[in-house]
Amino acid sequence: MRAADYPAFLREALAPLFARKLAVPVLLLTVLLTATNIVVLKAMPQPGATELPPLFVAAAVARIGGLLVMLVAIVRLLAASPRSPWRPDAAFWLTLLASVALFALSALVDRAMGGRSDPLSMAASSMVQILIIAPVSPWLVALAVERPLAWSPRPWLRDFARWLPQLVLWAVLLVSPLAVLHSAIDLAILEDPHSRWFWPAMLFDGPLSAVVLLLGFGVNNAAYRRVARS
Repeated sequence: MRAADYPAFLREALAPLFARKLAVPVLLLTVLLTATNIVVLKAMPQPGATELPPLFVAAAVARIGGLLVMLVAIVRLLAASPRSPWRPDAAFWLTLLASVALFALSALVDRAMGGRSDPLSMAASSMVQILIIAPVSPWLVALAVERPLAWSPRPWLRDFARWLPQLVLWAVLLVSPLAVLHSAIDLAILEDPHSRWFWPAMLFDGPLSAVVLLLGFGVNNAAYRRVARS
């Protein structure tokens, strides 16, 4: 694989993120992540509490549900999918199941690596997750965007040399460090939710978490497009 292909892959990943059609979904994603993060941290139950505060539950549900809707819409727009960005069709629900599985896998990897919250441990856990998920990334995009439904991963797990090293490299260099920074900010605020830095941290962390997701969407979309064109 030519070294010159790595910058080309990055351009393929980043260029679609600046399309005008993404302006509203990206704004909604940023507002969602910022607002729900603030409410979740402010309404966090005290240690030893036997019940979850209703506001905490409502914010957590809104965050998860809204994030899934935004995820599917943005991925479909990036991939120029024939599916409607906002329609909860069969592909949407299949993507929901895949997202739950990925969340569970992420938690298992983190637990297997000790669940420590220092930056080095979080970075190592993030990189292991990238290495596990990257090989199936084109199929995960296809689940949301293809018509007919992309039930089988087989057509999307091929030509690895054209996209897998590039995907792993840019995910490790760009997505992972920013994801670790996002987690570190949240952990710091959890330790002292009444800190004078709460509001500046939250107003920085919300857009940061949106950038992390968008970079992930971008590199996955670039890998999907390379497989689709081959």
